[in-house]
Amino acid sequence: MPQPRVFSPVPLLMAVLVVAMACPAQATGETATRHALWRDCLARNFRIQSVLTARDLAADAAFQACRAPEEAYLAALTGSPLLDDEDVARARPLLAGRIRAWLISIPG
Repeated sequence: MPQPRVFSPVPLLMAVLVVAMACPAQATGETATRHALWRDCLARNFRIQSVLTARDLAADAAFQACRAPEEAYLAALTGSPLLDDEDVARARPLLAGRIRAWLISIPG
């Protein structure tokens, strides 16, 4: 007898996050606003730090400086009917990795 297949919400969560990151101008509401604020904070801090230090260290410093906007964005994501706290917690490292790659790709 075949065993029941366990549904993982990770693919759905990643699709939602990719769409939110790829189209922030098209998204509306509190989540999109908080996402834009977080990205602006990261970009601003990264540009300042990248003048002073290596790009990897500048990305780390930007993440440290922008914890509050990140937490606000993640809290807004948990308000979605498609996601819960557990989904967001699992996606957080993936989201951070994508944002880190975006930061490092910003021309200096």
